[in-house]
Amino acid sequence: GKATHISMEYKASKHAVITPDTYIIQLDIEGDKINTLIQDVQYHPVKDTIEHVELLLIAPDKEVELSLPVKLVGTPAGVIKGGKMMTKLRKIKVRGVPQKLPEYVEIDVTSLDLGFTIKVQDANIEGLEVLTSPSAAVASVEIPRSLRSAQAGKEAEVEEE
Repeated sequence: GKATHISMEYKASKHAVITPDTYIIQLDIEGDKINTLIQDVQYHPVKDTIEHVELLLIAPDKEVELSLPVKLVGTPAGVIKGGKMMTKLRKIKVRGVPQKLPEYVEIDVTSLDLGFTIKVQDANIEGLEVLTSPSAAVASVEIPRSLRSAQAGKEAEVEEE
């Protein structure tokens, strides 16, 4: 309903804004504790310091949209075989009530083999509406050139026999 202007120390705003983990900030304004969500951040054009942060009051019964950080768990099978893990998506945009919002989206990548990809639709996100495209790639295991050439050499030997 109304805008409230506050000021805070640069260190406090920096730690709240420049991190992949924090998205809900609890403010203590003259004894009133309120939960807010970062809506917009403006930076100095030359020094790249934070100039202005716009916070949005969170109502406990209203849905909010935000991007949750992705946390990949486990060692992929393809990495054990010599592949390289590539993270394609660091955040997934979701909509839901604040009480059901997790701190991050955890995705198990232990079954990810050489040349395969995990997509947003494979993530187990319950109780939230996922706004990111379901076909967007989250992570993949790429086959390095050295393994490709070794596989090509083995295939050539099998053809000769």
